[in-house]
Amino acid sequence: MLGGAAAEYNKEVERKRQQAADILLAQQKYLMDTGLQKFQAIKKSEKESKGRISKAVSFGFDRKAALSLEMSGELDSLITRLTKLREDPEKKISKSNIKKMSKAILENVPPEKLSQAMEYALDSGAGEEVTAEKLINAIFSATTPSEVGEAASMVGDISGGSLPSVDPFGLNLVSLTEFRPEKKTQAKKLIEGQLAPLLGHGGSTNQDGNTIYNWTNPMAAGRIINNALEYYTERRSDPFLEIDIADITDDITNKVNSLLLGGANLDQIATQYDFSTNTADFNIEPINTGKKKNLSSTGNNLKPPALQKDSFIDNFMIKD
Repeated sequence: MLGGAAAEYNKEVERKRQQAADILLAQQKYLMDTGLQKFQAIKKSEKESKGRISKAVSFGFDRKAALSLEMSGELDSLITRLTKLREDPEKKISKSNIKKMSKAILENVPPEKLSQAMEYALDSGAGEEVTAEKLINAIFSATTPSEVGEAASMVGDISGGSLPSVDPFGLNLVSLTEFRPEKKTQAKKLIEGQLAPLLGHGGSTNQDGNTIYNWTNPMAAGRIINNALEYYTERRSDPFLEIDIADITDDITNKVNSLLLGGANLDQIATQYDFSTNTADFNIEPINTGKKKNLSSTGNNLKPPALQKDSFIDNFMIKD
């Protein structure tokens, strides 16, 4: 009878020992699977990051600038945009503007963060506290609940490191494309149309459908429009343009109107004013009234619409 009880006891002990072994094995398997999945995700993320940086370099970006864009989280969408532009037959990527954007980015990223990012990229995880080898050893040597707990903590500590982050640069993606002649012509017509009320009195449409404006001072008006177009072109290529492209023409119009209200005449605006200058900082200089210096032979005392005696409608009626 005692022998039977001992046998049952031994069976129970063996059953519990096997149950404990199965639980330990299940815990080890779970920790191993979870840990390896984390390592795989880290490697995948690192590979994708390096791929984006290499792709940006292939488009013409400086590698450090591409790394900076990866830190800001803008590189992925930028690559998508560039890929679409390359596939669009009506658009052409501007290599010179990409170099300009790279330079602007590097001038605006904190040097210490760029250094940290470069160090991280070169190390490729070499400085990680938890490695796959350490984790495997910890898991399979764990035989007690406390040792299993330590292995679980190691799994939780797997991070793989990360790039330092920087604020988004707010890129002007329009600047990535070349300003083609036909687009520049459209921009010039838009500028002419908006400046026409300030530089002349209406206009008429010729047989080709083009508007012929009646400029008060044709030479000065032409020079102002050309200067404005140069300003528009420069602003369009600004990597960090903070306004919509359409707002540039409004900026041009407001500046000319402000200068006229401030007492400048068309010759002075044409020969002295730089559109990148704030109108409040513009100092009007007298112009020699001699024919060589004066762009107009018909006078240039045009007032802005707000000061003209004629009504708006009278000023802009198309003349036969």
